[in-house]
Amino acid sequence: MQQQPSEGLAQGSRDREFTCPDCGGHSFTTILHTDAFEYGAGEPPVTLNARVPVHCCDSCEFEFLGPEGRLIKHEAVCRHLELLTPTEIRRIRERHGMSRAAFAEITGLGEATLNRWENGAVIQNRANDHYLWLLESPHIFQRVRNRKHCDHDTVLPSSPDGGKPWQYLQVSPTLIQRKQRFRLAA
Repeated sequence: MQQQPSEGLAQGSRDREFTCPDCGGHSFTTILHTDAFEYGAGEPPVTLNARVPVHCCDSCEFEFLGPEGRLIKHEAVCRHLELLTPTEIRRIRERHGMSRAAFAEITGLGEATLNRWENGAVIQNRANDHYLWLLESPHIFQRVRNRKHCDHDTVLPSSPDGGKPWQYLQVSPTLIQRKQRFRLAA
């Protein structure tokens, strides 16, 4: 792959967040590379482009993407699908000044699910994407928050006979007669 070192990226930088998957080294030369990759199982798959940092191990010259490169490619897929990116989802939550746990409690979304969406492990479905997009509005978020604090444990009134919390239809003598006269024609 033909690559040129990018301005602003450290050459031979030491990064302890990850190691070379081939030799375990910690010293890399990092360059930006436009990666064209296929997405989708449809006929034909779509080719997407993402500008990703590629790390080249100074010890063994093995080239690989780090976590940030995988996230950039994931965000390119989200943009292609016209869905919120992990960064945009995290910003919505942070804009409301909430931890993941608090945001999950108010919205009814699972905390682990939010974590997977924000870290690019999975892509949210379109319905959840619309919900998150609506939650970006402070007015709508406040309405969801207020609704969350309503009393949803209201007990339904019992039936007259003290049984289940639903009402039974009263069967009148006229209804019984109609039922008895009803016949399906052949």
